[in-house]
Formats: sequence, structure tokens, C-alpha cells
Amino acid sequence: MTLYVSFEKSFDRFHQNTASIYRLETKEYGSDVPATINELLLKNIPEVESSCVFYFYDGKITTPKLDQGNTGFRTKMLFVSDSFFDIFSFPLLAGNPSTALVDPHSIVLTESYAKKLFDQSNPLGESVLVDNMLYKVTAVMKDFPKNTSFDADYLISFSTCINENLHGANKWSEWSSNIFMKLRDHANPLVVVDKIEKIPEVAENLKSMKSRFPDQSCVGLRPLKDIHYIDDEKTSYINPVILNVLLLLTLILGLMGAVNFINFSTSQAPLRAKALSVLQVLGGRRISSMAQIILESVILSICAMVLSLLIYRISFSKIETIFGINGLSITDRSIFLVWFILFAIGFGVLAGLYPAKYITSSPLAQSVKGNTHFSGKGKIFRNALITIQFVFTIGLLASAFIVEKQLNFWRNFDLGINKEHVVYLNTTNVLRDHYQTFANELLKNNDIVDYTYAQFIPGKVGMGWGREVDGQLIQLKCWPVDDKFLDFFGIKIVEGRGFAKDSEADNNTFILNKKAVEKFGWTNPLERQIPGFDFTGQVIGVAENINFSSLKEEIEPMQFWRTETRKNNLLLRLKPGNYIQTIAFIQSAAKKIDPKNQFEVKFLDDTINTLYEKESRIAHFIEFVALWCILLAVTGLLGLIIFICRNLIKEIGIRKVNGATIVEVISMLNKDVIRWVVVAFLIATPMAYYAMNKWLESFAYKTELSWWIFALAGLLALGIALLTVSWQSWKAATRNPVEALRYE
Repeated sequence: MTLYVSFEKSFDRFHQNTASIYRLETKEYGSDVPATINELLLKNIPEVESSCVFYFYDGKITTPKLDQGNTGFRTKMLFVSDSFFDIFSFPLLAGNPSTALVDPHSIVLTESYAKKLFDQSNPLGESVLVDNMLYKVTAVMKDFPKNTSFDADYLISFSTCINENLHGANKWSEWSSNIFMKLRDHANPLVVVDKIEKIPEVAENLKSMKSRFPDQSCVGLRPLKDIHYIDDEKTSYINPVILNVLLLLTLILGLMGAVNFINFSTSQAPLRAKALSVLQVLGGRRISSMAQIILESVILSICAMVLSLLIYRISFSKIETIFGINGLSITDRSIFLVWFILFAIGFGVLAGLYPAKYITSSPLAQSVKGNTHFSGKGKIFRNALITIQFVFTIGLLASAFIVEKQLNFWRNFDLGINKEHVVYLNTTNVLRDHYQTFANELLKNNDIVDYTYAQFIPGKVGMGWGREVDGQLIQLKCWPVDDKFLDFFGIKIVEGRGFAKDSEADNNTFILNKKAVEKFGWTNPLERQIPGFDFTGQVIGVAENINFSSLKEEIEPMQFWRTETRKNNLLLRLKPGNYIQTIAFIQSAAKKIDPKNQFEVKFLDDTINTLYEKESRIAHFIEFVALWCILLAVTGLLGLIIFICRNLIKEIGIRKVNGATIVEVISMLNKDVIRWVVVAFLIATPMAYYAMNKWLESFAYKTELSWWIFALAGLLALGIALLTVSWQSWKAATRNPVEALRYE
């Protein structure tokens, strides 16, 4: 866990200018901004040394030679400005960082893709095809490291977008780019924000947003080092609360290990006290006996550390795979080996101090005879240690149950669309050119019920528009769809009408969601016209709100745009049951039309569930740690009950001689355990409730913190504790009392 937390906290800190790099954000739309702002920053704000536009995109890359053999790769790409290598410290293996991204149709390959496309030959000056557009390789860079918030398989010059008018590069209406900037030394980010808001073009486009937040700044600068802790679906994300929890769990597990060592060491006190007292009679000092116990503890701790490092070496890659995480490798992080050994030594010293003091505290005269007597002062301390262990155990169990409950809540939530038995595939340019032929071919299969085309699938709507409508500036999400989309998903129209089938008149019209109408304050939305790309479209209807993005977020204003273009995804509804053969048929039909590409058909449900993949991994990790806590708590409890049984062996014998039954003896030994768990439950419940309530607060749609979850965690902990101690209690209760009292 130490390696993982340190890895997550190292994100984006390897850049030479990390402290000076910021991302531009707005109050309502986060990091999505118009690319046109970029040039204004450099012209109007002297504190900005350089700035860079990012546009995230997926596409297919190949070479003219590979394309002849129908070979290509679906990849992640980044369109970036020519200042990219000036701002970020990503090393080049070949090429000039100052000129690599200047010219349109320039591409910088990562090392991995340079080898994939060109094997071992020098790719500089070679040509590649990205979505059938020709680019020239101007540089090769090292692969993006794992601890960067953004990555790609290659970079393309953003000047390509400007020249070809791609991705709204020249439009204020396209809110889908990111802008990073490097500030000059000693520049004040707050001053920069104030100057950005005062740029006339920016102020005009933020007028509507400013009217909703008159007393707040609508523009912000996010430090690069903080981006990893913001979930915007474009960059790598980790909840900082989770990292703090993992650090706490690391301390908890270390503490529980120390508790167990102390309990087992003190349970052996009667056996060790006699041997150590003999050494003292022969001239040894008590301090020497204590030093011996501490040294043994340190040696044991170092041996445990060596063993754990061996287990780590064997298992860390498997753990990364199981939990879908990175950063467990110790390669290039050898300093951690030193810290781990120092920790083992420190742990051994601290864990051995109390047993050393306790074991050597019995009066020497009695210890030599084997009649050890220990002060009762340690009882409260030992009981407190066990109680603390169960506080952690109950808290983790409750947390794991709540995270699972939240995940089930998301999985079963009604998004407002019929997503059952729906699959989809990303289309290619060839399929889009023959979209109707492809659809007709698929409908020949009786297992395919219906189809629709859209640019985005539910959960992945990524187009932001900013428009002026009747003098009012509005911002909303835009979802390009065909005329079948609303009926396909069963989306209800609450005002006006839906898109008419096969109607050219409805092309470039819009249907708003209720949220947009409410937020814009439109009483007659059907009278509105919204500017599009070189057209003005009529609003013909208002649809019921649906959750078109993650359930972590509130529903935003959104419009469906009826268009005959942007058919990037084909969605199909299948009859249940015969999925494997139907998917094979879909892939075969696609290959007939576009034999040069490979096609992957995915279930919509599975893709929507990936929106909560991070939370799912967290749940599994907490469950894993909770199991370890249970194991440690059980081990510590077992050590304590052994100690108690040895201390009470004569008392148990006397009780049995005087008629006590086995059940009465077991009850006497178990009642303390019940008391410890109850106290732990009373402490753990409010702590877990507070922590999980804070975690749930960050989500727009969340489950309730039901009382039964905490009760279940407490009962489970109590059951495990009783099962652990009852065996040892029964063993002590059934022992022949003569063995305990024969020398009395």
C-alpha cells in the first residue's frame, strides 16, 4: 500500500515546470473550453509564458504499406499545440521538440507505436494514415509514463485542426478542448484569472454563466499537480480521500501487527520469565533481559520483512492485474528498500518494548520457582489493544458493505432509457459512407430487433456547445443522433414532438431536455432557434430528463441534434439469448463492407458500468484489507485468550471442583470478548458513518446509509470473535482440574 500511495501522489510531478503549469477551467463546464481562447491568452496576458491546446480523440492509425494488408490499430491520440514540449517534460528520442508540432499534418509517435508501425527502421519523415488522413512523422518520443494524468499513443499538431476546421478548432461554440498554460516565475494565478475574465471575447461568452454566479469567478486555474485528483473522464483520476484512507489503513495494519506481537509475547510471559530470572540470578541485569527480548523482536521483524518482500516479488504483478492498478513495482525506487528495512527495525523495537518490560516485571524470587506473578496493570492495556483492532475491523466491514451498496445502486438505477440487450460498435469512415446499407444488412438477422446511429453512446456524451439565442448566452451538452434514437431508447417527449422518421425537414432540428428549459428560463422553448454549424435549427420538442453521463454528476442541460452526419456509433437491440452468434454476424457484416478494419462489439451495460470502475476497484481493495484486518484481529484475540486461559488455569480448576459446568466456564471466558466487541462497535459505527457519508457527498445520486449495514458489520465481527475464543475456552473448560491443582 505504501508503494501504491506514493505512486499515486507522484502523478505529474516529474515535469520540470510542474509548479508553473495550470489548466484553464470554468465554473460550469470544468476543463472543457473553446480552443479559440488559446491565442487570446498569449496576446492579452503577459504572465502567460506559453499555452497549449489539448483535444482528446480516438482513431485508427496505420501506414500506407500496412493499410494494403488491412492492418491498423485503434488508438488514443492527442491534438496539441506546438508549445507542448516547451511546457511538458516528455523526452524525445528523435526529432526537434521546437518544430515537431508546428506544421499541419505533423505527428509525433511514441516509442511503442514507432516500433509497431515501422519495426526497427527510422520513422522520421515517413508517412502514416490516421482515419485515412495522411500525416508526416516529425519526431519519436518516449512512451508516456504511468504516473501522468493524460496519455496517448501519438500526438498530432493542433494546427491540423485549425487548417482543416476540425473539432471546432476555430469556433467559440465548441466547448470540448483543454488548455494548459505555463506561467512566468512569480506570476499570481489569481491575477491571471482576473485578466482572463476581462478579455472582451471571453467576457462575452461567459455572460450567461456570470449571470448565474454574479459574486463568483467563472474562470479558474487548476494546478497540474492537482489534476489527478479531479474526475473529468479525460484524465487519470484517484480520489484523494482514498489515498488518505489507504495511508490510514497502512498505519492500522502496522498497529494491528504490533498488537498481535505484544499479545502473543505477553501470553508467553509465564514460560519466559523463569528462564530470564535464572540469568539474572547468575549475574545478569534486568536491562540485559529486556534488551534480549527487544533484539529478538527486531530479528523477527526483519525476517518478516524479508519474507514479505519475497512474497511481494512473486505477487505484485498479479495484485496489479486483479485490482486494475499500477505503481506496485519497486524498480527505480530502491530507496523504498532502505525505508522498509528501517521500518522493520523500528517496528521491532517498538513492538518489543512493552513485552520486555512486562515479562521482566515479575518478582525474581517467585519467577525462579516458576510461580510468576504479573501486575494487573497490563490488563487494561491489552484489552484496549484488542478493542482497537475490532474498531478497525468493524469500520472496514461497514465501509466495504456501503461501497458495494452504492455500486449496486448505480448498476440498478433507472437512467431513463431502455438499455437492455443493447450492443454497439464504433463505425469507420467506410461504414459511415454506407450506413444505411450496413443497417439493412444487419436487420436481415432475426436476432437484431432495431438499430440507431449517434455520435456518442449513453454515459460518454462529450460535446459542449456555447450559443447565443435571442441575446441570451447558453451552454449545454449536444448529442448528435439520428431520427430513430429517441424511440430506440424509449425517451419520452413532454412537449412538442419527436423526430419524424425519414423526414428531411427535421434534419438539423433540436430536442431539449427539461433541465435545459428550466435552467434557461424558457417558457416557450418551441419558439426558439439555436445556431449550429453553418445552420440555425428549430427546437421542435422537449424530452424527459435522462442520465446521459455518470451518476456521480447532476443532469446537465442537453439537446438532441438530429443530423445525417456524425454516425460514429451504431447501437443495436438484440433478442436475448443468442448473443455470441449474433455478435459474430455483426462483425462479419461490417467486414464485408469495410474489410480493412477490425470491429469490436460491446454491450452498452458493460460500458456504462466502467464509469464506476474506480469505485469498484476501491470496494474490492477495501474488502481485501478488511479480510486482513479480520485475520489480524482473530490472531490477536487468539493470543490474548491463550494468555487469559493460562492466567486463570487454577481459578478454572477450583470452579470446576466446586461444581461449575463447562458452559459456565466458557461463558465466564467469553463475556469479556463480547464486551470488547460491543465497545468497538460503539466507537466504530459513528466513525464509519461519518467517513462514508463524506464519501457519498461527492456523488449526485447516492444510496442511503442504512442502519442494518452497521449492525451486520458488528454482528459479523462478534460472530468471528466468539468462534475464535470459544474453541480455546472449551479447551480450557474441559481440562482435568487435577492437572491445575495437583501441586496446591
